[in-house]
Amino acid sequence: MISPSVYLYGGISMKLIHMADVHLNRMPEEREGIGSIRKQEIQDTFDQVLIQAKKEKVDCILIAGDLYDHPPMMEELKELNARFKKLSPITIVLIAGNHDFVEENGSYERFEFAENVIFLKSKTLQSHYVESLNTTFWGFSYHQKEIRESLYDRIEPVKGEGYHILLAHGGDETHIPIDYENLKWLGFDYIALGHIHKQEQIVEDFMGYSGSLEPLDRTEKGEHGYYLVDISEEGQRMTFVPAAKRSYEVIEVEVEEDETLFDLTGRIEDEMIERGRQNFYEIHMTGYTSLSKKFSFEALEKKYYIIDILDETMKDYDENELYEENKENILGMFIEEIRSLSDPYKEEAMTMGIEALLHTKVK
Repeated sequence: MISPSVYLYGGISMKLIHMADVHLNRMPEEREGIGSIRKQEIQDTFDQVLIQAKKEKVDCILIAGDLYDHPPMMEELKELNARFKKLSPITIVLIAGNHDFVEENGSYERFEFAENVIFLKSKTLQSHYVESLNTTFWGFSYHQKEIRESLYDRIEPVKGEGYHILLAHGGDETHIPIDYENLKWLGFDYIALGHIHKQEQIVEDFMGYSGSLEPLDRTEKGEHGYYLVDISEEGQRMTFVPAAKRSYEVIEVEVEEDETLFDLTGRIEDEMIERGRQNFYEIHMTGYTSLSKKFSFEALEKKYYIIDILDETMKDYDENELYEENKENILGMFIEEIRSLSDPYKEEAMTMGIEALLHTKVK
């Protein structure tokens, strides 16, 4: 797509990395006993992206908020700055989001980054021009956890030669609501969004959420990584680059009526091996089964990260046998009543009703 900008380009091409919502120091899956491992993996993935920036010879790295899971300490910023300084001459541009907001007299406010780092830390829109890139970077940082005003709607159209790039963090009612249609016509050449943890191009090759580098909880399914962006006089191109060490996966299993627990376990394990032993899994089971006991996958849970098992299977009951055994109670009465119906869905109702009555042990 050609940018909505009507202003002049700088006459040079530029390659950049757009990331957001890294959430350094978060500990996902702490309940599973691997919180510290996941914390280190988030740091390792971030470091790997910085290494990749050198290999790709990018001109700029954009970090659109929530680099940290909390307002960072001075020692943390010193470690971060050492990494950034080593990347010179790559320009790093960042803003603070709702998690790592700029506290009054806090470390973000007092820290001085290396010369190749641009921290747009003001609570109002500010700009910084980089002559070597003929580019002006725009943005502002959170100074509190929530901002309900639509602050990006107040931005005036940008003017001037060269490229204009906006970093923005928000997109829901408590974290700066965004009118994307209005935003795309303000004259920017690229808009790097943060806050939403799922990668999505809002306007193809021009404006989007990079998502988090690593999935941060079990709701964050799908691929996670960053955007590699090329900008030139011809327009822009956004390429999503997967970077996460693990993912949250859902395995859908339709259980066969006569399938043994041994066969079912083997089928699920084969699927997990194919997708990757390192990932987190939810198992959703449907279908009919003759197995009388509740599904148990203890052997699998010792070898893999199974975070949830949703059993929606129906038991394959012998209806006649159940009726003979329960003629004098509510279960027998239920079977007799459903049999007398002419409803096309009575078989499904029969199965669901028997399951419910047996489950609650109603006599």
